[in-house]
Amino acid sequence: MKFIEGWPAILVEKPVKTILISDLHFGFEAELADRGVRVPSQAWKLRELLIELVKEVDAERLIFLGDLKHRIPLSSWIEWREMPKVLKDLKRFVDLILVPGNHDGGIASMLGDLITYASSRGVLIEAEQKIFLLHGHTWPSQDVLKADLVIMGHLHPMVSLRTDVGGIFKKRTWLILEGDRKILAERLKSKTRRKKKLKLIVMPAFNPILTGISVNSLTPRDRLWPLMRGGGFELKEAEVITLNGERLGKVGELEHQLWDMET
Repeated sequence: MKFIEGWPAILVEKPVKTILISDLHFGFEAELADRGVRVPSQAWKLRELLIELVKEVDAERLIFLGDLKHRIPLSSWIEWREMPKVLKDLKRFVDLILVPGNHDGGIASMLGDLITYASSRGVLIEAEQKIFLLHGHTWPSQDVLKADLVIMGHLHPMVSLRTDVGGIFKKRTWLILEGDRKILAERLKSKTRRKKKLKLIVMPAFNPILTGISVNSLTPRDRLWPLMRGGGFELKEAEVITLNGERLGKVGELEHQLWDMET
C-alpha cells in the first residue's frame, strides 16, 4: 500500500490493484451558484482526473470513501445527469465501490447498479494488511477492531501556512495518527485482545475546488468527529504530509508555529 505521489489517492496493490479516494462532492458547484459564485460544472474535469489516475496505476478497482455527491437533502442536475455519465465511463476501466458518506443519501436512485454499495459504518478488506475503510461521519462497526489500519475521509484536511510576507495559504494534506485500540473498543461496547496501536490515515478531498478544514487552526468544537470524540486518537499528534510527500511535522507543532508568527 502506498500514497500515489501528487494525487489525493492511495494504491492498495494486493490482492486486487485498488485505488482509494474520498470526497468528490459532485454538484458542489451548484451550492456555490446559490451563493452567487458562478463555476462551470466540474463533472467532466473530475472524469478526466479519475480516468488519468486509473490508467496511471493500471487499477482494477476504485473505492470511494464517501461523499461522492454533494447536495442534501435535494440534489442538483449535476448529480442526477452528469455524475452517472462519469461513473458509466469510469466503469469501463475499473469496478466501482462506494462506502457511503453523510452526503450520499438517496444516491442509489441516481446510480442504480453502476456501483457496489458497502455499509456506511465501514468495510474491512484483506490486503497487504487488514484495512478498515469508512467515510468517518459515523461510528465504525466492530470490525474496525480487527484492522491494522483505518482509512477515512470526511474532514478534507488542509494545513494553514504563513508566508514570509505574512499571508496565509492552505494546502491539502494527509493526516497519519496512532490510536488506542482499547479505548475505541470501550466506545464500541466491545472487547479486543490486540494491544498494538491502531493506525489511522485521514485522506484529503479528491475534488480540487473544495474547501477544507485547517487542522492547525481548529477550535475544540470543530474536532468532534466520532473517532476523535472517543478519545482514542489525539489530533495534535497527527503527522501532516502534503500531496507531494513533504512531511510538515505534527498538528500541534504547526498550531504553535501559526500562532507564534502572529504574536
